This record gives sequence, structure tokens and C-alpha cells, in this order.
Amino acid sequence: MHNYLFFPFIVFMTFSVNRLTTVVQCDTLLTAKQRERTGLANRLSNIQFQITNWDETADPAAELATTQSLITGLTPIIDAMADGDDKRRNQNILNRYETRANNLIGKVENHGVLALLEKEQDRDTVTGDIAVVDALIAAVTIRRAEILAGG
Repeated sequence: MHNYLFFPFIVFMTFSVNRLTTVVQCDTLLTAKQRERTGLANRLSNIQFQITNWDETADPAAELATTQSLITGLTPIIDAMADGDDKRRNQNILNRYETRANNLIGKVENHGVLALLEKEQDRDTVTGDIAVVDALIAAVTIRRAEILAGG
């Protein structure tokens, strides 16, 4: 696996924390941003887990091909059957296979190399979002201390 870094990850952030004038404002913002950071950290953990286990996930394309073969083979048999319980049971089985095939189509689209690259981009975006939230939390924490010190 190769990691290509096309640009240095530099974050320039300026926040207007000097406009915060009370500890209550700071505390309210800190509470909200810490909650946001927790959500971002959870999202990052989930994305990282998906990326780490990407190759261990079964290939849905193979399962889709098998399911489509079953549908193709079962359809003419059901069409040739006389109405009754056997036909109804086989039609229910066919319906389950068709539902399964529809679900697998979405998984095939979400499992290829393009999906992996998009997932990696999501990871990096969330990592950047966490850095911005961390910087804001640090700036507000400093401003809160300044307010408490009389500044």
C-alpha cells in the first residue's frame, strides 16, 4: 500500500475568540464543540475500522453473480409450474433472491476501489475537521482563562 501525499497538511485557523466576553459564552461554546469533537472522533473510528477491514470483507460481486444465477434458473421453473402451494413457495424463494440481489447491487457499488478511495478521503476530511475543532477549543479555553484573569 502506498500513501501519496500531494501537499503538506497545514491548517491555518484564526478565530474571533476576542469577541467572547463572558465565561458563560466560553463554557457554552466549549460544551458544544467538545460534543462535536466526540461525534467526529466516533465517525473517524468507524471510517478507520472500515478501511482497515476493507480487504477482509467478502466480495459482494461474487455473491451477486451466484444470486443472479439462481434467479435466472428458478424463474422459468416457476413459470412452468401449475398454480398451487409449490408454486407459491418457490415464488417466495424467488422474491427473496431478487431482494437479496437488489441489496447486493448496492454493496457492489460501495465496495470497489473508487469506494475505498472515497472512504479514505472521508477519513482525511474528518481528521482535518477534528484538527479545526481542537484548535477552536484551545483558543476558547485560552480566552476563557483571559476572561477569568480579568482580561
